[in-house]
Amino acid sequence: MVDRSELQNKARLVESHRQHLEELQRRMEQITGVINEHQVTEEILSRLTDMSSSSNAKAHVSIGAGVTLNYQHSGAEEGTAVIDLGAGIFGERKWSDAIKILATRRAEFNDLHETLLKQAGAIEEKLGTLAQEFNEAAEKLQSITPTPEESPTVDGVDESDTSKPKPRRRGGMFGSELTLDD
Repeated sequence: MVDRSELQNKARLVESHRQHLEELQRRMEQITGVINEHQVTEEILSRLTDMSSSSNAKAHVSIGAGVTLNYQHSGAEEGTAVIDLGAGIFGERKWSDAIKILATRRAEFNDLHETLLKQAGAIEEKLGTLAQEFNEAAEKLQSITPTPEESPTVDGVDESDTSKPKPRRRGGMFGSELTLDD
């Protein structure tokens, strides 16, 4: 037999899983943004590396607020970039080395994204199971609860009309059906 508290516990569990899924989806969106940023940076550095061999490495660097600086690298040698090496430590590296560092980081972010995607899939599956269990339990509870037509009568008079007033039920768009909030 399913009681109201068990049904409420199932509803809380469904809500908890739904919130966890939303948080994972937000993280995956952030990681996707970081991956895209790494990819664009790698492409720019690759083009600068290719152009430096012909002493023609030029670029426009945005510094914010709609301001762009012209950048021109002279000489046939590869240029350098200052890159975060981790733990807030920055170092100057050749463009090709910076590309390798970025590629490694991007691969790590891709792995993390895949891990989160698998977790999200498992949570979605569990959420579906929990929602199904909730719906089944709600149906059982409703079938056990007597409806006004089924309430007992004494001498042809509906006992529920003569007893204490009925508590008000919240109205909802689904009538008297139980919801996850009940």
